[in-house]
Amino acid sequence: MENSYALLKKHFQQESSVEEEKLISEFKKENPQEYLVLKNLWQSKTKIDIKDFDSIKAWQHILQNPRTKQAKPNHLYTFRQVAAVAVIVIVGSLFAYYVTQKFEFKPTIIELATHASETDSILLADGTTVWLNRNSKLYYPKKFKGKNRTVKLEGEAWFEVTKNAKKPFTVECNYSTITVLGTTFNIDTDSLATEVCLATGKVNIQSNFTDTFVDLLPNNKAIASSTNLVKTQITNPNYLSWKTGVFLFEDTPLSAVINDLNCYYNKPIVLNTNKADMLFSAQFENSNQEDILEILKLTFNLTIQETTNSYEIH
Repeated sequence: MENSYALLKKHFQQESSVEEEKLISEFKKENPQEYLVLKNLWQSKTKIDIKDFDSIKAWQHILQNPRTKQAKPNHLYTFRQVAAVAVIVIVGSLFAYYVTQKFEFKPTIIELATHASETDSILLADGTTVWLNRNSKLYYPKKFKGKNRTVKLEGEAWFEVTKNAKKPFTVECNYSTITVLGTTFNIDTDSLATEVCLATGKVNIQSNFTDTFVDLLPNNKAIASSTNLVKTQITNPNYLSWKTGVFLFEDTPLSAVINDLNCYYNKPIVLNTNKADMLFSAQFENSNQEDILEILKLTFNLTIQETTNSYEIH
């Protein structure tokens, strides 16, 4: 065997001859574990460059060994030595690849999660601040590396992104990917769609499903789903009330009023009345929930019953 590694390569690629397969067969019988290691490494999906391994030099090194010269040549023995060298080279390459991927290209990811009765905020390494709504999760690196600043969001959050023209800020969601340089915006994503409302600056929304994108300017919003990506104007002045506690209602249907209030207050309001379409106008700023309910009660002549888990309006 002039080139044992070449023979092994031909075998794994199913290109070896009948005579060559006889040698491989004998080797497999005598060294089953080594053969399996070599086979598994060869079939690994990891792309590894092992061209620096010179099987001919390794073969010559074995032949130059005094013990080898004194003994009768044993093709399978020398094949085993070359195969062992190949294993060392491949394993070394695997280890180097693993270390590079783990410590250089894959920074530590941290998870910030909120529960049903709380919101939270985080200052990221680049100076960006993120406010997380209830029942939401943010995945972010301890330090941003590479050419992008990338985080992942589940739920709803308000972003105040520190501007860096050379390093875009990217938010990955289930239906879209949002890319900005330095802006303030709100993202609300769930199992059906992702909604982005822009307050300042400019953002790019890329659909994850339809291969389309839109650019948003202040007071624009985009809704991305599995079938389309739509850009419109922000019509609800209370899209950020979950964070600010400030509400503005101008001829707003009672059902929409209740939906907005439930985004901020922990105890949900359940509407069980035929007055859902009646219009309501008022402004509240960090008001007690009980005071707002009392105003609704007097305005629409409602009956409000408090239970352990909710307020029911009749």
